[in-house]
Amino acid sequence: MIDKLIFKQEAREKTAFYASDTGKSLLDLYFGFRGVAPTNPPAWYDTLKWGAGVGVEDAVVKIFKSNGLVDEDYDQKVHGRIDIEREGIQIHGYIDAKLKDGTPVEVKSINNANKFDIQKYEAGRPRENYIGQLAVYMDALSMDRGNLFVSSIDGLHRFWFDAKREGRVVTCGETVVDLDKIYKRWADLYNNHVLKESPPDIWEYIYKIPVQEIDWKAQSVSAISKARNNTAVIGNKDSWMITYSPWKDLIIKLQGETLGYTPDELEFIKTATKGFSSKVTKWKDV
Repeated sequence: MIDKLIFKQEAREKTAFYASDTGKSLLDLYFGFRGVAPTNPPAWYDTLKWGAGVGVEDAVVKIFKSNGLVDEDYDQKVHGRIDIEREGIQIHGYIDAKLKDGTPVEVKSINNANKFDIQKYEAGRPRENYIGQLAVYMDALSMDRGNLFVSSIDGLHRFWFDAKREGRVVTCGETVVDLDKIYKRWADLYNNHVLKESPPDIWEYIYKIPVQEIDWKAQSVSAISKARNNTAVIGNKDSWMITYSPWKDLIIKLQGETLGYTPDELEFIKTATKGFSSKVTKWKDV
């Protein structure tokens, strides 16, 4: 039965930037503004993690209220809405919570199975796009302080970060964001691409690096194994932005590539990685 389940997402016209747009790819933002139908819409099971995340965030705000940190009547949609103009563009957003002194708090959830993400938080390196979102709220409220609260969905990992703003630069742990760069990036996208109906750089992220150009011995065991089995391709840094984009297939097409590796590419990979073994971290002697 579950194979027949579907999820229909309501199409919404994008007319402004949102604080949560920090960190999103230029192409994703462009397609959103232009109303381009997603080529890779979310499946029904993708909504489960969203629902779990919203549940965690709601629970955290309730805890804040019950501990007297946030006013009992605080409503994100009413008291947390921001509407600002920067660099000539409109920016909206909804602050998860405000402490009683007005300090904005951004609440995020993480997959408890994502050990790499958790390790980054333990090392004091919160995600840049989360801090970017919080930074927009701090700027909108003219607050020099803000907080990020992150919890794994199971509640076993919890992190509280203090953020400080100096002008338009916000520092949180080891993460630093520059709002000037964010705002100017958005303004350039909107004025020079959205309004002119001219797509931005399609090579901001590269889905697939030509197999002949890859230093295969510099790749991880996992990356080589996935490439040989055609379960993942090797792109440039942060190419996952394309992998998880709602317009993944369209972006790959614009880059003149195909999904996954072709038979010829796989043959090249297997020849180039001859002697590879998933059981060791170095090449075998051949």
